[in-house]
Amino acid sequence: MTIDPVERPLEQSFEVEKLTRLINDCRDLEQLREMALALVQQVAQQKAASAWMANRATESENAKLEMLAEVIRRRAAGGSESTPQTD
Repeated sequence: MTIDPVERPLEQSFEVEKLTRLINDCRDLEQLREMALALVQQVAQQKAASAWMANRATESENAKLEMLAEVIRRRAAGGSESTPQTD
């Protein structure tokens, strides 16, 4: 039994069950090959999307940290300018 750190929504669980049954019931090698290739493409697209989202999140966090560092530098330099509030 494997431990999945990301729990799937019920809809995805049903989709996984449907595909699992389809694969288990399939007796046509060519049909299995086509399904496997389609799934490989889908996994590749999902990995690319996940990497893109992770990159965007990292860029956003870096931008926030840069703004915070600038505020700290200004305060350390003795500037009493008003600083923008961030949430």
